[in-house]
Formats: sequence, structure tokens, C-alpha cells
Amino acid sequence: MKLDKETCIVIAIALVILIAWGIYYPKQQAEEARIRLQQASIAQAQAEYAEAVRAIEARKNVVQSVSAPPESAKTPAAESVHTPALPSLPRQAPVTFGNDVVDFTIDPDNGTIDKVAFKRFTTSNRKEQLVYDSMYAPSRTFALAGLDGWNVIEIAKPVQTADTLTLSRILAKNSGRIRITQLFSLEKESYSLKCRIAIQNLSGENLVIPTLKIWTAGLPPLRNFSGDVLVRDPRYIEYGPLSAKKGVSLDPEMKDGKFNAVNGGVPVEWVGVTNKYFASLLFAAKPFDGGFELSRNVVPDELGKPGAVYHLPSICGVYKNVLLNAGSTLDLDFSCFTGPKSLKEVRSLPESALSILHLSYFSWMEFLARPLMWLLDYLKGLSGSYGIAIILLTVIVRVVFWPVTQRANNSMRKMQKIQPKVKELREKYKERPQEMNAKMMELYREEKVNPVGGCLPILLQLPVFFALYSVLESAVELRHVSFLWASDLTKPDLVGPPLLFGYGIHPLILAMTALMVVQQKMTPTTMEPAQQKMMMIMPFIMLVMLYNLPSGLTLYWTVSQVFSILQMKYSQYIAKREDEKEALKSKSA
Repeated sequence: MKLDKETCIVIAIALVILIAWGIYYPKQQAEEARIRLQQASIAQAQAEYAEAVRAIEARKNVVQSVSAPPESAKTPAAESVHTPALPSLPRQAPVTFGNDVVDFTIDPDNGTIDKVAFKRFTTSNRKEQLVYDSMYAPSRTFALAGLDGWNVIEIAKPVQTADTLTLSRILAKNSGRIRITQLFSLEKESYSLKCRIAIQNLSGENLVIPTLKIWTAGLPPLRNFSGDVLVRDPRYIEYGPLSAKKGVSLDPEMKDGKFNAVNGGVPVEWVGVTNKYFASLLFAAKPFDGGFELSRNVVPDELGKPGAVYHLPSICGVYKNVLLNAGSTLDLDFSCFTGPKSLKEVRSLPESALSILHLSYFSWMEFLARPLMWLLDYLKGLSGSYGIAIILLTVIVRVVFWPVTQRANNSMRKMQKIQPKVKELREKYKERPQEMNAKMMELYREEKVNPVGGCLPILLQLPVFFALYSVLESAVELRHVSFLWASDLTKPDLVGPPLLFGYGIHPLILAMTALMVVQQKMTPTTMEPAQQKMMMIMPFIMLVMLYNLPSGLTLYWTVSQVFSILQMKYSQYIAKREDEKEALKSKSA
């Protein structure tokens, strides 16, 4: 192997990457270990914080309605949007209303959702039920705002049946009286809590509420929500413009003191906040004619670096100039979806809400990612396992691209066969490059060879590959799903404890690297021997860079490598038979 200038540069770059990764990875492992140790203490701290908030509210008794908290606010107690209660009214115990998949804990004094318990999901340790406590949210789901000056004078006891929960309270302002009744209902196996809010004018005169806001609580980053430590942990503010076929997603972070690209005056049909795996959405039967508004808390990020914070937004739909005629009742119907962003659940929502899936890194690839996710879900239904479904999906993708890959293999083999002639032309016309190029193109035409035939067909597969890559990394369906020795298809398939410098044994990525080496040795090439040896370094660079890849992805890649090797073997067998036929023809001639 010739150690020329280019070879030395490539080796130096590879060594820098390996050394840098060796330094970074142990630090990452230490950080993850620290995060796991903090999980228990965080849960206890949250419980103590909630108790402190309740004690403060009990002492104050009257909580002011707030629609947009000040930037300096730090605690949810100062920013929550609750209907004020008079000191003489005792607080009632929270009511649990749920089904087989979810439990909603509802505050009967103001009709808001305080907690959501997901019965089929656990935290990252797989021992505790996943519970979303909205105590950190600036505004809780179904909190009403815009009733400034209205005081609660009477609260009825909750009336609960097997299928419904009814809450009622009367508010007064000067000589005006209104009754707010909330009727909750929840279907079996559903994450959508339906709520009819009836506002009855008990006065003898017409009333106008200038602005009525119905809030839905936001969601924290996934690691603060469930303890999951992920490579990518996106969050979005979502809303569905009136009559639009596709929802709009916004960045929940703020720049220059404002939410990014917010146009809250657009009439909307639904609003919500999502993170990578879960969503909190509020759908309105009567569209919000006043658009939406946003509020946020700056919450200490106890899982991050000291002093780190994250933004927890809430979003509300707005009704303008709500008219209540004397003695009349205004009925507003809502459906609050608080659950996983699985394909099955999201497809049960209005069509425009499909935009919350975010299966692909790039929005323009979403049209490919969704069919692939649907196919993966379908194959899981047939096979009973997402691991087997990934294998079947990989085989289907490779079969679809079989002709393209076969053409690429044949093109590379032909290019390899004519290399002696190409080399001869280069030597003969090295002083006349234009004539050399013309002669080489003439050679390609005579031999019926396309010099880029081995590359272009492969490029056609890249969009599908990246879309499938995103699906396997983004799907909540794969969370905590095991296959063979991999305990979680969204995480590396670690076998045994971490070893030297925090590195553990990940069999799939090791098998994938070995198969890449085998495939490189089998692939026809036009490179010089020295260049071929340099290319053998690439699988090991990929090994270091992708060592912590989720096992669902490495399973796909490993199976794909096996399929590629089998197809290459088949191509070599066909090529050998064709060469033998040509040899027999030449002898007979």
C-alpha cells in the first residue's frame, strides 16, 4: 500500500474521528448514568413541589386568572389559569375518570385536567406507570380564561357514572350570573376525552364575554416527561387552520422574546403541543374564530446542566365576543386527545392532525415515511412482532429495488472488465486530454457501458432509505419493544454491562460492520489496489460513528447487508455462466 499524501490525510482524519469519539462517548455514558440516578429523586421532588403548590393555593384561596404570564415568572403557581374561588368554598378532592388505556385526574373546582396516567406506557425504567402531571404547565387543559371579575359562588358535587362525569359551578359578576357545566365522556380504548362545556346565562339581561379562551396544557421534552434519553428529542406547537388539510407546526423555543413565526389571529379548528412520542391536542366542534394564543413557563431542567432550563408552552383556542342571551345556554363541544402519536391513534383524529406525526427528519420526505410506517404496522399485525416486521419490511424494500441494484452490479462488473482498455487509453492520450475523453466515450458506447450506471440507480434508493431510517427512529410503536437480545428497538442492543471506557457489546452493529467488509471485498471496483485498501477503513469509521444506533435501525441495516451479499452472489453466478457461454462460443467458432 502506497502511503502518498492523500492516503496520509485520510488516515489522519480517521484517527482524529476515532480519538474524538473515544473522548466524547465515555462522557456521554457518564451523563446518562447521572440522569438515571436522578430519576427517583426527581419524582420525589415533583411530589413535594405539587404538595407545596396545593398548600399555597389553599392559603390564598383566590387565584387570579392569567392569560399570558410574565417572562420572569418561574413557577406554575403564579401562572396557572384557574377560575377564582371564594374563600368560603372548600376545595374538593380530585376525581379520576378513565378507561382501559388512560386515567384523567380532574379538578372538580375548576374542571381542569391535573394529571394523565398512561396505563400501557411506563417511564424509561419500565417499572413506573407513565404519568403526566400538568403542575409545570402555564395553563392546564380545559382551563377557562377571559372571565375576569367573575367569582365562583357555588360549586356542585361531581356526578359520576360509568361513562360520564358532570361538573358544575356558578359564577357571579355584579348582577350577572352564569352557570358553567362540564360533561365529560370517554370511549373505551380511547385517549380522546370529550367535554361539552355549557355556559348558561342565569341573568335577566344579555351578557357578552369579549374573549373566552380554552387552554390545553403543553408537554415537556421527552426526557423530562418519561426519562427517555434520545439522540433527537423534538417538540412542536401545533394548530389546524380552518378548513386546511394540513396542520402547522411551530418551534416552542423563543427568540427575541417571541414565539417563532406565530400568527395567532388565524381561525383554527384545533390546537396542541407535541413531543417526539406523545401529543396533547384540543379539537373544537365550533372553530376558534379568534385564533389561538400561547403561554409558557421557563422550567428548570433538572436533567440538564446546572442552571439549564427549557420552555414549557401551553396553547389556547380563542372565541371573540361570546354572546349569551338572557336565560339561554351556549354549548361548546371539545375533544382532548392526550396520548401516543402512534399511527393507529393519529389516524383516528381529523385528517389535518396527521401532520403531528413528524416521522421524517425532513418534512418533504413525510409522504414516503407514512406509507412505510403503515406497512411496518401492517406487517406487525401479520407477524405479531415488530422485529420480524422490520425484517419483512427490509426484504420488501430490497425486492422492490432488486432490478435497480442488479443493473448497478452489472454496470460495475462491465466497468471492471474494460479497465485494461481504459488504462491503455489513458496512457496513450495522457498528453491530449480532450482526445482521451472522446476515445473513452467511444469505448463506452462500443462496450455498451454507462460509467455512472453503478451510482445513479443507488441514488434512487436514498430517499427511501432515509425515510425508513427516520421511521424506525421516530415511531412510538417501537418504544420498549424487545426482539431477540435487544431489550428496546429504539435503543442500542447492549449485551451485558458496559465495558472499557463505557463501551458495551452491541452485536447487531458489529455484525453490520463485518458484513460491510465482506460486501466491499465482493463488490466489483475500478479503483487501484491502494485505494481499495483505504476504503476498507470506512466500515470501521462507520462502526465508531454509529455504534449507539437504535437496534431497530441496525436490524434493518444488517438484514439489508445480508440481502445485498446474497444478490451479489447471485449476480456473480449469472456473470460466471455468461462468461462460460461466451468461452464456448469462441471455441466453437
